[in-house]
Amino acid sequence: MIKVGTIINTHGLKGECKIALVTDDVKDRFATGRVLTLEDGQTLTVVSFRMQKGFGYAKFEEITDIDQAEKLKTKALLISKEQLPKLEEGEYYYHQLMDCTVYDQSGNDCGKVTDILETGAHIVLRVQNEKGSFLLPFVEAFVSSVDPISKKIVFNDMEGLR
Repeated sequence: MIKVGTIINTHGLKGECKIALVTDDVKDRFATGRVLTLEDGQTLTVVSFRMQKGFGYAKFEEITDIDQAEKLKTKALLISKEQLPKLEEGEYYYHQLMDCTVYDQSGNDCGKVTDILETGAHIVLRVQNEKGSFLLPFVEAFVSSVDPISKKIVFNDMEGLR
C-alpha cells in the first residue's frame, strides 16, 4: 500500500476532512469515486475533493458528520500499488527508489536510499551508510542503472560526489 495523505483535521460539520498530501497526482488519487484505504483496512469513497492553501479537503461517502470525521484524525490514506498508473521506461515511483542499495560502478556497496529530495530541476537521493550520508543527483550523468525489483541502483562515482 502507498500513502497518499494523512487526515489532519476536520472541516465543517458535515464530515469534510483536511488532508496533508504526500502524492504528486492529486486529481487521480482523490478523483470522485476513488476508494482509499485506512491503515485498519476501513475503506473510504471520495465524494468530492478540493485544494485550498496547499491542503486537500475531501468529503467521503462513509463519513456524514464531524464526529465521524474527528475519529479519522492522524490516520493515513492509502492506495494499493495496483492502482498506480504505469510509468514510462526510465521513470520510477519514490517507493521503488526508497531502501534501494546503492553500488558504485566497481560493485562496492555505498549504502541505502533513505530519503528523496525534490530540488526543482531533478530529485536527489540521500544515501546513508555507516560513515554518514551523501547526496546523489538522480540524473543520467550519475545514475547508470536502476533495478526496482532487486532494489539496486548503480551510479558513476565522481570525485567530490561522496
